[in-house]
Parts: sequence; structure tokens; C-alpha cells
Amino acid sequence: MTMSFSGCSSDEVTVKEPEPEQTTTLPPDDQKENQDNGQSNNENQNDNSTEITVKTRNMGLTDAQKQAVGKNNDFAFNFYRQLIQQPDVKGKSIITSPLSVTYAIGMLNDGAKGKTSEEMTSMLGFENGTANDINELCHQLINEAPKIDEQVVLKLADCIVANLDIELTDQYQKDMTDFYQAEVFCKDFSQKSTITFINDWCNQHTEGNIKEIIHELNPEQKIVLMNAIYFKASWSGKFEKEETKKEKFTREDGVSSAVQMMHRRDATEYTSNDVYATIGLPYGHGSNWRMYVLLPHEGMTVNDVLGGLNNSSWNDNLSKMEGMGVDVKLPKFKTESEMELNGVLKALGASTMFGLTADFSPMTKDATQLFIDLIKQKATIEVSEEGTEASAVTINMMCTSNGDGDEGTPIPLFHANRPFIYLIQEATSGAIFFMGTYQGK
Repeated sequence: MTMSFSGCSSDEVTVKEPEPEQTTTLPPDDQKENQDNGQSNNENQNDNSTEITVKTRNMGLTDAQKQAVGKNNDFAFNFYRQLIQQPDVKGKSIITSPLSVTYAIGMLNDGAKGKTSEEMTSMLGFENGTANDINELCHQLINEAPKIDEQVVLKLADCIVANLDIELTDQYQKDMTDFYQAEVFCKDFSQKSTITFINDWCNQHTEGNIKEIIHELNPEQKIVLMNAIYFKASWSGKFEKEETKKEKFTREDGVSSAVQMMHRRDATEYTSNDVYATIGLPYGHGSNWRMYVLLPHEGMTVNDVLGGLNNSSWNDNLSKMEGMGVDVKLPKFKTESEMELNGVLKALGASTMFGLTADFSPMTKDATQLFIDLIKQKATIEVSEEGTEASAVTINMMCTSNGDGDEGTPIPLFHANRPFIYLIQEATSGAIFFMGTYQGK
């Protein structure tokens, strides 16, 4: 979930209609592998078999929107690289949603002018673009991503809460509704009930995973914007619980501990380069949503992996993945993170919005002098034998200026018994929704 105060462009947006829904008939589990290989299952089915109809669809992005996703993925990798170097998270297991930050900054950016807007636009990867390019991407994702696979639950929501003395422009409110489907509320920030309202909204839109995002509101804080992202999906091929056992996990500092290690040995997408190996574990129907796990080779580190990651190198890595038998061991874990992002975003080039020279005049009817007081994200993820549940919250608060292979052939071992990176990505758009590092603690 992301809280932030932001604005949208008044330019009209033409969104390409999504492609028609595709209906895929899934056979029983013992026939599923044959179907995935393009083979017919009819000869092995009997009169007692049950067919399940699953609806999937393509997001229908235009070429320009796909390029926009690529640019924003570059931001995601840059953001994550900067984030894990922060003293309060360095060496820790973390989970974050770069896309949630994109929504927060995108809404802010569309209510900004001049250098304030230029810095945010460039930071998100749209150096020669406009706020409208970001709006259009966010609009398409919020409309279409939840419909990609009916077996995957994805919820995106946005909300703006303004103090009683703030009047948002009619155009800004319209843009927030049109592009971000945002709810807009006017509340008394001097009342504790407003804090309760904000926290309840977060709790509701993360299915209870993030119950509280703020503790107080000070007199100079005037606007809060929130974006919530919630994801829940089962693995296409689950890990068997009886295969989960305690095993040693060794951190980069050499300290070892026992973790619950899940295990499966079957066909999995896999590739390996000089620095790390990658597996892709599909969710739901198995066509579009995946968790990718990036495991540094022995002697390599998480930073070695991140050092060479950008949208281009990542797509090149994905193009080399092949389905093959892989012996996979992956920790069963739950991670919760809470991180202030002011310093991270300043380091990425967007510093003006945090100072008195910030220009957010298009947001309010009287062009109130506003700047960003705090951007913070809370996020959670739980990975188990069944699947994954993840949610993220970024809070952005605005102040006034005073205030298997052939038998006998060895198969790859992908044993994640040391720190690794993981990300959750949707295939038809290429958008990265979550990124994290597991450090064994």
C-alpha cells in the first residue's frame, strides 16, 4: 500500500482495448504436464475426469506502454539497488513494491510543475516523457492487471485524504478518479478519527496484512495519498509439506541458522550465468504470473547480482530460461518491512519535492505551498508450500511550507541456502510488482 499526495494530468488518455479473454481448459493434475508440452490429453482421460475452465487474458499494452514498463523496470532495479544500501535495511531480509512507489510518485508528479515534476518524471524512467505517460501506464495496469488470471488475486487501490482547509481542484480530483480510480475524502486532521480512518483504509485494502501506517498527524500535514497493492496466489505446482525440513542457511557474513526449507524436484524454468542462477516458479494458471528467484553462485553476493541488473539485462536473462528438471530448495519464510524512502528518492535524483521550492500548485484551488514531508513504505510477504501472499504500503505525506531430465543425467541443483533476491512479475506487461531479498533473518 502506498500513501502519498499527488496529482494527475488533465490530458485525455486513449487506452488500447484489451484483447478478448482467452479460455483455457485445464485437465486433471495428472494430465497437466502433457498439456503444457502441447500434447493431447484426451487419450488418457476417462469418463470420471473433471475439467476446470480457467480464464486468462493478455493485458493488451500498446508498444509505447510496453516501452514505458521497461523504463519503469529500470527505475525498479535502481530503486532496489539504492534501498538495500540504506543503513537501516542493509543485510536484512526486506520486501518492497517499486510499483507502489511508482503510483505514489506518479500521482504526485501530475500535480507538480517545473523542476519538481522534471525530477520525478526522470527518476521513474521517463526522462523525455510527461506526467501523462506515467498516468497512462498506471491507468492500464490498475484496470487490466487484476484480470490477467482469475486464479490470482491482485488488488490495487488509491485514496487521497485532504484536511478541511485544503481544496483540491476539480480537474485534479477528476484526474485522480479517471487515471487512478482514487477515492477522495475531506477529513479533520486534528481529530484522532482521521488517523483511524487512514489506518482502517490500509487494513482493508491489504486484507489485514498492514493494519497501521501512521501514528499521528502534525498540524502542518495537509494531504495524505495512499496506494494499496495486494497479491495472493497459489503455485501452479505446489511444494509438498512433507518435503519441508529444517536445513542450514548461511548468510554472507558466514553466520548460519536453521530454516524451514521447502523442496520439489520437477520441471521448472531455469537458467544460469556467470554470477547467478534463476528459476521461475509460476502461479495460478501458470502462463503469466511468476516468482523469479535469483541465487548468487558460491562466492558471489546479492550486490554482485544487483550490480548488473537493469531492464535490458533482465529481459536477456529471461530469454535464456528453459524448462527442465530442477532440484529446488527454497526457504519457507515471512518478511515484514517498514522503510522511510525520503533519502532513497533524493539519491535517485528527486530532491526538490522535499523542500520549500517544491511546486505542487496545480493540486489546490488556492495554489497552497506544499512539499513532501515523508514517504514511507510498509510491505509484507509470506512464502509457503501453497503459494505467496504479498502486500505493500507507501505513505506520502504533504506539508505546508511552515510546517526432470533423462534417467542418469544430472539435473541442476537450485538450493537457496544462502541469501538471494526474488521478484514477482507479470508476463504480458513485464511489470515488476514486488522485489525482495531473503537473508535468513
